[in-house]
Amino acid sequence: MWSLSGAETPSFQIQVPDSLQVPTTVDRDLIKIGEEIKLGITVEATLQDLVVFPEQQTMGAMEVINSYPVDSTRVADKIKLFKQYGITQFDSGDYWVPQLKILKNSAQLYSDSVLVSVREVVVDTTKQKLFPIKDSMELETNVPPDYSWMWWLLLLIPVGFVVFALSRKREKKTYEETLQPYEWTKYRLQKLDEKGLLENRQWKEYYTELTYILRRYIDSKVYGHTLESTTDQLLRELKIAMSEKGMSITQNTERALEEILRKADLIKFAGAGGDAISAKEDRNRTNDIIYNIHQVLPPPTEEELMQDARYRRQQELKRRAKKVAIGIAAGVVLLCAAAGSWIYVDGWDEVKDQVFGNELRDLYEQDWITTTYGVPAIQLTTPDVLVRNDSISLPDEIKNAVALFNNFEYGEWEDPLMVQVATMNFQQQLPEDLKADAFMEPLIVNMESEGASNIVMLDNEIEINGNKGIELAGTLDHGGDEYQYVILLFAKAGGLQQVMIVVEKDDEEEELREYGRLILERIEQSIEIKIPAGLESKKQPGA
Repeated sequence: MWSLSGAETPSFQIQVPDSLQVPTTVDRDLIKIGEEIKLGITVEATLQDLVVFPEQQTMGAMEVINSYPVDSTRVADKIKLFKQYGITQFDSGDYWVPQLKILKNSAQLYSDSVLVSVREVVVDTTKQKLFPIKDSMELETNVPPDYSWMWWLLLLIPVGFVVFALSRKREKKTYEETLQPYEWTKYRLQKLDEKGLLENRQWKEYYTELTYILRRYIDSKVYGHTLESTTDQLLRELKIAMSEKGMSITQNTERALEEILRKADLIKFAGAGGDAISAKEDRNRTNDIIYNIHQVLPPPTEEELMQDARYRRQQELKRRAKKVAIGIAAGVVLLCAAAGSWIYVDGWDEVKDQVFGNELRDLYEQDWITTTYGVPAIQLTTPDVLVRNDSISLPDEIKNAVALFNNFEYGEWEDPLMVQVATMNFQQQLPEDLKADAFMEPLIVNMESEGASNIVMLDNEIEINGNKGIELAGTLDHGGDEYQYVILLFAKAGGLQQVMIVVEKDDEEEELREYGRLILERIEQSIEIKIPAGLESKKQPGA
């Protein structure tokens, strides 16, 4: 609570503003709910004067439904400007149209406050027939369908195709690598048949692939340097290696192996030709050679079996890791596409608020509560109910003059919104014209004691529901954040009412997203001063 705690007692003096009043008229002061009242303001000026009439959506509790063009009448060397507003209210009751500020050059003019009454529409059921409530009707909308989502679908199709193609390619490669040498030769010979090299008479390519399959099998099972050896070296070293391992193949197999290798060398390096019949025979002989070598291989040792099992396990882990990576990549792509679609449809600001949160927006869009606080009573609408705080102690010089003190609070300094309401009922009647200078310095001192800095405070005269007061508004820094605040002071019904609203300053480019300013204005516009019925006659409307 900042109000008067720890500050010098302010002196209350009647202060007469220098601004002038302008004639204000209404076409009627009693209407039914929703009917229009025409409020007229007349300003006398010269041809050189600049006059600016206010344009606003509400006038106190009244809603502005029309703002008519300015009409002018010339009288001698002066003109009379007549501005008319159409206002109404949709709740029954008595309402004060507050003073409106008109700018005339550098001077400020104020209109008179006007009391209007709004009555409910009385329905005579003896003359007016009553009918049952009609069923709801569904109206056909002519809004064209939005096909923007199709662009995102077209973007996802090629992305999905690329992911699918890469996945298939990697799965095939992984399958071939996990095959045992003997199964691998069967797989590659089958693929060689499917390539159609014989039909296209591509002898060199055919025999290159055929001898590669044969050499690689021998390299993996018998002689480890088969791939880089010449034909003569291979035939010589193969006999030595097979002898060392206790292996032997028939002479027909050795002769067939030599014939295929030498024939392949002639076709690959000497440019010799071939024919399909002998090529198919060579393919079958290669299959028989591999089979014969496979049959005479010694059984694998325990160490070889362990290495083979470890290899298979490593390949399986690699295959799983690749699948997981592809799945993650596809998920990231889909997530980015979904996020892009969301941003495209709702906008970045909406997505940012939904994902990261926006406390001021949540406060502004939640259901608000209207409550009356203190004596003399003051009513306002806030996001939540203010809580009584009796821990505030007044200075002795003020406590002796106060008969009743109430203090209510919502939020703290660290919160994006803080609202405080304080009411004091003095033992003696206070003048209703408050002096801003008496409050500014004590309030600034109390703000600084709460940790505020860089305080900017401007004063202004206001009127709410026909009750005059002062407004102290500006900005301040606290905890590294910038805030804007409004302090409203009224002296009514023998007491003092104070409303303080502190809200975190917005950093938004769009006015509709300045939720801090919108919250502050909404609370300020909801304030009503509740004067007891016995003191209503003492209230002086107008200037």
